[in-house]
Amino acid sequence: MNTVILFISYILISMVFTWKFVDFIKSRQWDIKSARLLLGIFIFIIGLLLLSVRVAILGGIDNYEAYKNEIALTLIFGVIIMFVVTTLSLWVMYLVRKMKYMEVTFNIPGNNSENGSLSESKMTCLVDRDQVLNVEKVFTTIDSKRKLVHRDVDLIEKD
Repeated sequence: MNTVILFISYILISMVFTWKFVDFIKSRQWDIKSARLLLGIFIFIIGLLLLSVRVAILGGIDNYEAYKNEIALTLIFGVIIMFVVTTLSLWVMYLVRKMKYMEVTFNIPGNNSENGSLSESKMTCLVDRDQVLNVEKVFTTIDSKRKLVHRDVDLIEKD
């Protein structure tokens, strides 16, 4: 029963961490693919540490013969839960990103890998939805004569 409680708390903690991690990715403007890999590795390592602590509490590998069945079931259950929770965290990260932000992929300017510059040509970051989907701003950039105002100029509305 203690194993079940331990892994249920592992699921809850990983989901809360995933929710906060998406905001951290946006504030640091990290690449999405790298952050997804980092989240998966981090969640899996935390699960591995919890599993090793649980096996150590049961008697560890030194006392394996006394608790052979319980340790084996705990290891099997723990590894399955670790894979499930890691997959679930990556899926929740995808859903939270879609709820809160939009992914924007852009080309990195000045990239010339032959001359020793950056090896990546594209980067995917998170942007607030209101920056991309601001419909009101689109309609205010069109003046009364239906001409498109220059994109660098913000239109000031009259009182």
